[in-house]
Amino acid sequence: MLSKQRGLGLIQVAIVMASLAAIAMAFLMSARHERNFFTEGLAKLTGQAPAAASASAAAAATAASAVPAAPAGVLRKCVIDGKTVLSDVDCKDGKVVKAIDTRGIEAPKVPKPDPADAAPQSATDKMIEKATR
Repeated sequence: MLSKQRGLGLIQVAIVMASLAAIAMAFLMSARHERNFFTEGLAKLTGQAPAAASASAAAAATAASAVPAAPAGVLRKCVIDGKTVLSDVDCKDGKVVKAIDTRGIEAPKVPKPDPADAAPQSATDKMIEKATR
């Protein structure tokens, strides 16, 4: 009458779910740091250079040979597809923007008190104020 139940046990399901959660966390971390940990890991296992690194190195070599290098830290204001962007790369009609070093966020200035608020209220104003509370 009592036969052994077939299928996955509770512990096996917990192990599978924990593994899936670890893979999802690794994916989210790689997306946050703009890297692909899975491709890098595969490249280490196979002994090949990651495709993204080799592609970016090839693009940098091509760009370096075509355009002379610009000084580091120079920002340019460019219009690309009708949108104004700030970039550190040369562009057509790009204007150099001088960066201003700020000292952080300043506290908002307190507005001057309105002289009408400082004036004594009439009896009618006092009654309206009391009724709206």
